[in-house]
Amino acid sequence: MPESVRQDLPATEHIAFPASADQFLVIRKAAELVGWTITDYVLSAALDRAERDLYEHAAALEATAPADPAAPDPSAPFVALLTAMA
Repeated sequence: MPESVRQDLPATEHIAFPASADQFLVIRKAAELVGWTITDYVLSAALDRAERDLYEHAAALEATAPADPAAPDPSAPFVALLTAMA
């Protein structure tokens, strides 16, 4: 799994969602291809997407933010998240 996923931390939350038999088969085969469990594969994909969306949101805020040097840094929450996950 990517390094951004801290495997040394205990799992404290669970996520469940329905998937059709075809969707499950595709995910299972892809996970097997890379040698991961289905859980690791789905969690990695979800985290990759979440990190990308957070980055894109912070970048969009920064691009539209006025050039006020006293304004708070819109990327600070994203940087804090990445720092916490490191």
